[in-house]
Amino acid sequence: MNWFPNYTCMACGGEIQSSSNAYLCEKCLRNLPIMTETQTDHFSPFYYEEPIRSMILKLKYTSNGFIAKALAPYLAAVYLRLIQPTLSQQPIIIPVPLHRSRQHERGYNQSEVLAKELATYLNLPVIANVLTRARKTVIQKHMDAATRATNLRGAFKVDTTQTSVIQNKNILLIDDVYTTGATTHECAAVLRNNGARNIIILTLASTNFYNASKE
Repeated sequence: MNWFPNYTCMACGGEIQSSSNAYLCEKCLRNLPIMTETQTDHFSPFYYEEPIRSMILKLKYTSNGFIAKALAPYLAAVYLRLIQPTLSQQPIIIPVPLHRSRQHERGYNQSEVLAKELATYLNLPVIANVLTRARKTVIQKHMDAATRATNLRGAFKVDTTQTSVIQNKNILLIDDVYTTGATTHECAAVLRNNGARNIIILTLASTNFYNASKE
């Protein structure tokens, strides 16, 4: 008799038989595309390859919050190993915002969901309303790096009533995927121009723009 409950793999959808709540099957765990390159201007635990790619798309478009729970520990590990030792002051966590109309369509912001799950591991504050998307931008899937940068110029702003929240603070900026960096670097510039001390970009995955383009 099988005494173990059944769970569904968050990546491939296959059945998992486990004595504790499990998110990934053994095959997907063995094939996680762990980041091996030295990271300097941004940090990620994974390459944007399968099975992580499928998980991120489910997080982004199907409101599967369990995926954020499954992957937040990997974000926390990168922070504790590579980022925290370089900081003299603990950061505040800020997720990359969606435009209000897009967030209304989805019902959530996947970067904010990730940020809140990460915060439970790191015991850091999440501030989700200080950085906003001032205008709705064109979806960037098929744009090159230069066009993405132009598309995002002026797209973000800091709520002027809350600039004191980020003054002289370190910021841990959270997003799902780093492609060309257009989104996160535009956010970082806006935060820096409004008094933030240091902005560290942390995403679930990083990808070579020419191999895959989803940000």
